[in-house]
Amino acid sequence: MIRARTALALGSALAMVAPVPAVADTADHRPRAKTHKRIDRALQKTFAKYRASHDLPKKAGILVHTITPAGTWTSTSVLPKSVGRNTHYRVASVSKTFTAAAVMLLHQRGKLDINHRVAANIPGTEDAYLPHVPDYDIPYRDQITIRQLLSHRAGVFDLWNDPIPEDAPVPYAGQYYNAYRAGLTGVDTQYTVDELANVLSESRATFGPPDTMYKYSDTGYNLLTKIVQRVSGKPFAAFVQTELLDPMGLRETTVVTNAYDSGIPAPNVRGWADLANVGWMSVMEDNMSSQVGPGSVISTPSDIARWMSGLVSGEGPLKPRTVRTMTKIPAGNTTYALGLSTTKYGTGHSGAHPGYINIVQYDAKSKAVVVVLTPFIDYTQPLDDHLALLETVVEQTRAITGYPIPQ
Repeated sequence: MIRARTALALGSALAMVAPVPAVADTADHRPRAKTHKRIDRALQKTFAKYRASHDLPKKAGILVHTITPAGTWTSTSVLPKSVGRNTHYRVASVSKTFTAAAVMLLHQRGKLDINHRVAANIPGTEDAYLPHVPDYDIPYRDQITIRQLLSHRAGVFDLWNDPIPEDAPVPYAGQYYNAYRAGLTGVDTQYTVDELANVLSESRATFGPPDTMYKYSDTGYNLLTKIVQRVSGKPFAAFVQTELLDPMGLRETTVVTNAYDSGIPAPNVRGWADLANVGWMSVMEDNMSSQVGPGSVISTPSDIARWMSGLVSGEGPLKPRTVRTMTKIPAGNTTYALGLSTTKYGTGHSGAHPGYINIVQYDAKSKAVVVVLTPFIDYTQPLDDHLALLETVVEQTRAITGYPIPQ
């Protein structure tokens, strides 16, 4: 799971969030059709320019889906005609917004306090947020707070994006833990948060004392799922389903937890990845059990747009006061708050995983939300270059629809 630089939203809970108005079929139809053509032309031009300077698979393309008070539009370039707003894909680190929202919902209900240390007891119980067992004897355990896990300021080592330090007292020192584990038990190994915590405990791997730096950590979000489970009494995926997805009517969104899922539900779009200068390969099936919390969600552009707008607007399960807490950027961070990032493009998140890279941005002032998806990713090139493409599409789409990004 790769870094997220930005954040997202729009929610339409059956009763909690008002549905997006249907496109009118008379007076408003022609100007909206004209807007669609302009979005389409701009997307074709921008992506053609990107393709010309990058070695991409023939079928690699791009999609943009936007909802504004003036209408809803979806455009694609190169991708099959069947790909659209209801196409399933892996949202990667955008999954963190669901994890953070689950934690904030429990905070809102008084079931936990994000300012508590993870070694403290859950309110009204004698059980700690993270259990007092050897597996969870992670570095700086007694100092880390839930808020710091949410904001990537806990110092929790990232097992998925960084190799274990070479001087660690473990047989996998100097290696990426998932590669080591796959070599022992195969690629369909079922990871658990208990195992990942044990790796931190045994290796003593850490980014340093909490609240001394911003250091992005997928593993920190793995730990948050354990806290949600212990506080709520429900498996993490079940809590997200019943408390977030169902109330907002997000029927096409799923938290994948099994080791080797059967792929991405239809309709879907094939992902492509160049992982290590071995050429492009199709990526549809993957072991997502290590990404529960930081990146295992499968969704659609339509659901993700509704989710982000509903979340950030305060029209979903989280009240406006909770959203303000969630979007307040802590001292020392530049854009990242508590599971959401705010930049000039809006509030949301981005995410990358073999086969897919996407971004979702919601602007509270204009109530415009934009989702951009590219079902390809080249790990041999800087990801910032790829993210810049997505941000360009967000910016030009906002401008065309009449909601330009302030400069």
